Amino acid sequence: MVKILPKVLANLLRKPFTVKYPYEKVEPADGYRGKPSITKEKCIRCWQCIRACPDRAISIDKETKTPVIWLGRCTYCGECAEACPTKTIVMTKNFEFLDQYEK
Repeated sequence: MVKILPKVLANLLRKPFTVKYPYEKVEPADGYRGKPSITKEKCIRCWQCIRACPDRAISIDKETKTPVIWLGRCTYCGECAEACPTKTIVMTKNFEFLDQYEK
């Protein structure tokens, strides 16, 4: 008990580690993999993203012949972004969409 008391007192004087999200915005840490983003104009239709996706969350839009990511199946591993030679798919730091359902 005596060993813990100085740490308890020190922590009482410190600023809290948590914030009041969503009222205070949080910046994700470096390396955070959020929602994948596709720039359709950059796609060369090599389909490496489809082959790399372990969740089979990427399909091809029949009209535009570009990849489409099904976010309900995606686990945000980033394998598609790493496999893409033209960086058509990039992992954003967007995490605020996770409480919404996309139809």
